[in-house]
Amino acid sequence: MTRKSWLCGAVLTLLTACGVSGAGGAGGGGGGPPRENTAATLTLTGTRFFVEYRNGTIGTLPDGDVVLAALLADDKGYNSDIAVLRLDAKMSLKWVVRIDERDLPTHLVAGRDGALFLISGETYPGSLRVLKLDAATGAVRQAAEYTGFSPGRALPLDDGGLLLAGGNLLRVDAQLEPVWAKSIPATHVIAAGDAFIAAGVPLDSKSRMSGIGLTKVSADGQVAWKSFASPGPGNHSLSGLRLLADGSVMVGLGNNSTRSDNVAVLSPFVLATFDAQGQPRTMSRADLTQQVPTSTGTTEAPLQFGSGHSLVASGEDTWISFTANSGVLGSNVISQVLARFSSDGSLQEALYGGLQATAGPDGSTFSFTLNGPALTLLRLFPSGSGCVKSPTTAGLRRVEGKTEYAEGGAVQVSNISVTPRSLTRTATPLSATVALGCAAP
Repeated sequence: MTRKSWLCGAVLTLLTACGVSGAGGAGGGGGGPPRENTAATLTLTGTRFFVEYRNGTIGTLPDGDVVLAALLADDKGYNSDIAVLRLDAKMSLKWVVRIDERDLPTHLVAGRDGALFLISGETYPGSLRVLKLDAATGAVRQAAEYTGFSPGRALPLDDGGLLLAGGNLLRVDAQLEPVWAKSIPATHVIAAGDAFIAAGVPLDSKSRMSGIGLTKVSADGQVAWKSFASPGPGNHSLSGLRLLADGSVMVGLGNNSTRSDNVAVLSPFVLATFDAQGQPRTMSRADLTQQVPTSTGTTEAPLQFGSGHSLVASGEDTWISFTANSGVLGSNVISQVLARFSSDGSLQEALYGGLQATAGPDGSTFSFTLNGPALTLLRLFPSGSGCVKSPTTAGLRRVEGKTEYAEGGAVQVSNISVTPRSLTRTATPLSATVALGCAAP
């Protein structure tokens, strides 16, 4: 069967009203002058966003509109409901709704027949919730919960169903009823010809370290191969993965480790590639620094202790977002970095560009960041000018990771029993204001 993919520590948000252009890369895409990046500040009426640096997710609809979902705060500052918003490419607001769902949203993705899927749930004890919304209005059409899974991401299928990456892999039909579920580590999943590639963060076969786990699986849940690559022990989290033109796979991995047996020690991010058969091919660590204030002036400090958040295909280029601790030794200041890579994995530019990202029209990329009660939405172009700053230095250095590989016959995968629970969720209209800035078009 064929299918389609449709299109806290303190947060250090480095935005400027008339910003500094990013470094590196070819100008503006297509050889012309750099395009201007734009920004908008979105403020909700009568409520505010929950202050948590991981809060929120962003997606793009087939017509180029952008959709956002973020957890709200109650009058005491605790989490309370989810706001979902739709804007056009010029950042004009179309609708805003409030939905009685009180866990962090992890994915927003368009499906068939005007559907918009919102993924949420609880990491512990473990539940994944799917809310099927009407993309034209934000109204809730259907909602279901699956216990034993965790909040993750969804790949819409052309039969109206979903492939859900929620710790393990779950396929549901257009009515959100389970088709099959397998013990395949997965927090992201993409289409690969007539099959899928799921990516998770499992342990290696000797349980020594976590890392990138890739599994190629057929539409009926049969495994072709399983692969693993890691920089070494540490706390790791996936930004995502994409299939390249030659069938190889690019994967972004956040890295949080001080251990000397981790080849990316003190680096916030690792970029890995696998060939078309799943064999680990290359691994590179990001080395970034920035100027930070001290009591006597400024000092050059590394960006380190990272976590991965999103990966966006933009033509042959790839945008990947991750966080990094970015202060003097012992600080807990978190920067949000958005980096652009070419198809061969070379770093083109790095920006302070928001936590989550999605593809926009005309070669742009949307990202956003929460700054207290307001949300700042950015539209960025390759080597674009204005609105954002860059780290002082940014580079990528090849390292030798730890790898494993197994063909399908040697891969042990078990079936998982799933009993969905139907939920009732209601969308209530909200109002908001959008203030454009940074030389908006």
